[in-house]
Amino acid sequence: MEKGRWVVNARALQIRAYTFLHIPLVKKLLVKLPVIRGIVYGGWRYSHPIDKFYGIDTSGYVPVEKLSSALAKKIIPYAGSQPSIVRRALDALPNLADYSFVDLGCGKGRVTIVAAEYPFREIIGVEISPELAQIARSNIAKVEAENPSASKIQIIEGDATKFTPQGKRIVFYTFHSFGHELMKEFLKNLEANIGSAIEHCFFIYYNPVCGAVFDASPALTRWSAENIPYDASEIGFGPDINDSIVIWQSVHNALPPQRSGRNRKIISLESLKAVVEA
Repeated sequence: MEKGRWVVNARALQIRAYTFLHIPLVKKLLVKLPVIRGIVYGGWRYSHPIDKFYGIDTSGYVPVEKLSSALAKKIIPYAGSQPSIVRRALDALPNLADYSFVDLGCGKGRVTIVAAEYPFREIIGVEISPELAQIARSNIAKVEAENPSASKIQIIEGDATKFTPQGKRIVFYTFHSFGHELMKEFLKNLEANIGSAIEHCFFIYYNPVCGAVFDASPALTRWSAENIPYDASEIGFGPDINDSIVIWQSVHNALPPQRSGRNRKIISLESLKAVVEA
């Protein structure tokens, strides 16, 4: 019991320390120090609890230089989403059994594995990097072997901006996988399908750096906008203690009720990071 109490207290102290180190002024000063930056704010490189739970590999930070892709200059490095934040976003949506789930730039497949906890009609991950797509398939095979009743996951290797949707109702998801140019290409393709191939869709954007692209679309309207805290078990396994998610839905067949605060301003802190107003 004493050992267990010590472990609990140590974790509580760690969470308090991370909370202090992520006070904006403190972080602004410390992030300039290479050693501190790597230890405190480099949590992506540590093996995430979800990997330990399933015996998979979705952790790490993979720069675009290490990805085999003709679009390397237009895509964003790989890093995994926090499962607790993805779950909060999915919990906010209605009638998931009527929808397919599509992860655009699925990387190593972490979010598709989280999505399999929900009753989607189908789950698809689209990834342009052959290396990451193969890792995703390996991870998913391990999870499905242990959970044969979970929703099945398909990984498609290719350009997510040109993905042609098959389902009538789709939840799209991305963790800021592309820059503005590719986001505009994806949105153009999406707009062409809304009202025909797509009856209704949600678009979940984790770290919405290019959120203005979607706000400007006449085919979409905001559903929600939140800064969501990491689950306590995930603190230290990412660069922050909270992240932002904005969700849009198609104007065609739009569903009520959108969340209060959905029109919060998106603030870009740097080229790879954005938050919404508190």
